[in-house]
Amino acid sequence: MIFISSLAAILSACAATPPDEPYAYQKYLESKDLRMPAAESFDHCRGYGCAYRDNVALSDTEWGKIAHPFRKATTAEAEREAISQAIAELEQIVGEKTGTSGDIAGTFGKVGTHQLDCVDESTNTTIYLAVMDKKGLIKHHSISGPTTRTPFTGMAQGRFWPHQTAVIFDNKTNAAYAVDSWFRDNGAPADVVPLHDWLYGWGPQEDKVASAPEQTSK
Repeated sequence: MIFISSLAAILSACAATPPDEPYAYQKYLESKDLRMPAAESFDHCRGYGCAYRDNVALSDTEWGKIAHPFRKATTAEAEREAISQAIAELEQIVGEKTGTSGDIAGTFGKVGTHQLDCVDESTNTTIYLAVMDKKGLIKHHSISGPTTRTPFTGMAQGRFWPHQTAVIFDNKTNAAYAVDSWFRDNGAPADVVPLHDWLYGWGPQEDKVASAPEQTSK
């Protein structure tokens, strides 16, 4: 009985809760000693666990490229696809500015100060979502802080290590979605999947990178 109660507590701790304030991700960023992002400039993490930070500013031309996928995003479903594509565009633009263009999928296939782990990825994605929201691009979703899955939840799909992702909520249905860019090389569209599926071990079919334990924030 004690084991079951402990397991239930662990699982509930992993689940994100709907944002109940305008900037629900603020406490997470504060815990990392990161500034609240602004459309004019924002922080970018790299080097595992946000060990290195860069300040990034985007031009109007660059924002035009980021905004392009949202032109026809009139539904929540279409907006999730636009978010996936816009994060790819942001990674390409920011990668050129921060030296992270060569970041590869996963954590352990490559090392160095310009490689990203899941903490870097989920933190950057949360910041990207925040600045897109402040630019008025995101209309159908709210942004939460990142959440983590444990070995207990991932074991159903054979994933026995912790992992962290950015999270959004559908404003109409309150359904939660993981926005995970860790499984792809820099500049690829982010995976946007139901958070329940992600918590219980979701990963892309072609995933070849998750063969060693991932590090997550505390």
